[in-house]
Amino acid sequence: MAKGFPRYLDIISGRAQGVLAEFARAALAGLSVPYRVAVSLRNGWYTYVPGTRRRAALPVISIGNLTAGGTGKTPVSAMVADLLLQRGRRVAVLLRGYKGRPIQFDNDQRGRAADQWRMESDEAEVLRRRCPAARVILNPDRVAAARQAVAERCDVAVLDDGFQHRRIRRELDIVLIDATNPFGHQRLLPRGLLREPIRALRRADLIILTRSDQADETSKALLQRTLRKASGGKPVVQAIHRIAGFLDIKSRPVQVEDPRAVQAVLFAGIANFQSFRQSVEELGVHVLAAYEYPDHHPYTADEISGLVEVASNLEANALITTEKDAVKLVGRWPDGGCPVLVVDLSIELLDDGHAVLAAALDRALTDS
Repeated sequence: MAKGFPRYLDIISGRAQGVLAEFARAALAGLSVPYRVAVSLRNGWYTYVPGTRRRAALPVISIGNLTAGGTGKTPVSAMVADLLLQRGRRVAVLLRGYKGRPIQFDNDQRGRAADQWRMESDEAEVLRRRCPAARVILNPDRVAAARQAVAERCDVAVLDDGFQHRRIRRELDIVLIDATNPFGHQRLLPRGLLREPIRALRRADLIILTRSDQADETSKALLQRTLRKASGGKPVVQAIHRIAGFLDIKSRPVQVEDPRAVQAVLFAGIANFQSFRQSVEELGVHVLAAYEYPDHHPYTADEISGLVEVASNLEANALITTEKDAVKLVGRWPDGGCPVLVVDLSIELLDDGHAVLAAALDRALTDS
């Protein structure tokens, strides 16, 4: 089972000790220097050079984050798209795609292209399932994607993972911060997980603090003050990840009468595996074994058979994974044997969060 990414996280977090770990941290810190210079030059280019940013012919709502890894962008993008659909808008969701190249669906190779879509942009397939009324466009050139959305008669675009994509202007910048690791170990990539310095939050219009229930009240209050100061007083909304139930690999609901009776093997290729495990265990599920893969992991046939064998050997009555992983297993998981349960994860805004988000969306649509 894949162990490289968890080891990397142990090194940058400081959990890994010893001479080799210290050497690795020093090397990663050295690599962060040119990264910082590149980020500064790029941000300066888009901030100060006229004509570098393009305005689309439709309002753009950006969902992004400050760190590499899972903060809940996909479920929040789905939630925002649904809110826009409820307002009668024709919505396009624009994604770069994990491999960073457009995927075309033509009549001759539609099946092959669909398989490529699932393997190379699991998030796009999840969004397509969650928002069937929205148009999901996969293209690393977001400006071209916006033009395609306009050509297909969409009248608003949701820019998934768009905070660092400075080239296209947006009417609303929503930034997600994970309360369990808000600033990626306080260092830029690759020594930490920050994609750019914390001061970049001044570009944000609204901050959503995800997994807020997994942080203690004192730490959360301090974090909210830090976020408001770093962003210049922008609103901060608290949110939690909630498992609404379970699905099968094809996204059909599965009734689980008592999660406490589930003896499960967990597996997932996501950025925040520990949070996923914690959410499952809080339902009462007994985790017999857990296998963590790198984010966007493409499962091999041997890995799939290995997971099936582990579940059989441990006499598990379920394997549990995420939607991002499940879309890559359609048509590949063997029939019969231990069933796969897919967590139906949603983002729930707390307190006045829904009202704050709704007001921000309405302003963005009105001002465009």
